[in-house]
Amino acid sequence: MALASRSSAFIVWNSNRINNKSLGLLCVVPLLDACGVQQIDDILAERGVTDCPSSIGESSVEPDRSTNADASTSTSMGAMSGSGTSSTSGEPSSSTSGSDSTGPLPPVCGDGVIEGDETCDDGNDIPADGCQECARDSIVFVSSEVYQGYALGGLYGADQRCRSLAAKAGLDRFLTYKAWLSTPAMSAADRLVHSRGRYMLVNGLVVAQNWDALTSGTLENPIMVDEHSQSQDSAVWTGTLASGQPAVGSEFCEDWDDDSGLLKFAGTGFSTSVDATWSFFEQGGCGSELRLYCVEQQGT
Repeated sequence: MALASRSSAFIVWNSNRINNKSLGLLCVVPLLDACGVQQIDDILAERGVTDCPSSIGESSVEPDRSTNADASTSTSMGAMSGSGTSSTSGEPSSSTSGSDSTGPLPPVCGDGVIEGDETCDDGNDIPADGCQECARDSIVFVSSEVYQGYALGGLYGADQRCRSLAAKAGLDRFLTYKAWLSTPAMSAADRLVHSRGRYMLVNGLVVAQNWDALTSGTLENPIMVDEHSQSQDSAVWTGTLASGQPAVGSEFCEDWDDDSGLLKFAGTGFSTSVDATWSFFEQGGCGSELRLYCVEQQGT
């Protein structure tokens, strides 16, 4: 090297660590050659320098590997980082997969265990045994008593009348009964449970296979049997279409609870019908004395 031949300088590489990095530090002891000193100064300006050790013997002459080491470390960390990123963006880990499957399982109809929204579960698919699609049969009857439309006491009063009749007749779950009755603000479809089970008369005849069948406009048997299993051929207060929605044009006897409704009209059905007129046949004067349809509610 020209520098070595023209200059009497000792170039020592120090492997001391500063700021947790391995830096190749060049310590120089210049002598007399001005040209050589200048070239060394150029190198110092390029590479940097620290104080030299007190004697040449305390230094260790060693090639600068800091650049390679740093590159190697950077490459290694990059590979590790890349690997981690790949894992994150790839398929989900087993712990993530496991969390998706946690939580309560939905009820299984037919396993013999009543859970969730089931009201029965007899472990079979025989509907005639009183449990269909894990829903009990619901009793429906026409009231044995008659009431003036404007004096029912509103929807709540009508429901209480159904419950009283069911209790006196010794029907199970009598506190769950509600009247098939609507107001402009509250339809029978919104008030009543939409059961998957059958709707039955007290005498065991099927009225409808489920809520959808009950509101389809066609019944299997008319709702003309009262809570005592006696036949009643009569008009019935409903204010309701066969679909369960409020009857259009009905005055609802002022929501079935006002003397001012005495001279008004409300929708009525007919107990012997199996078509849509079972629920809405015509408008009746609110002072008339008519019956109510009462329906057992499941899951309440």
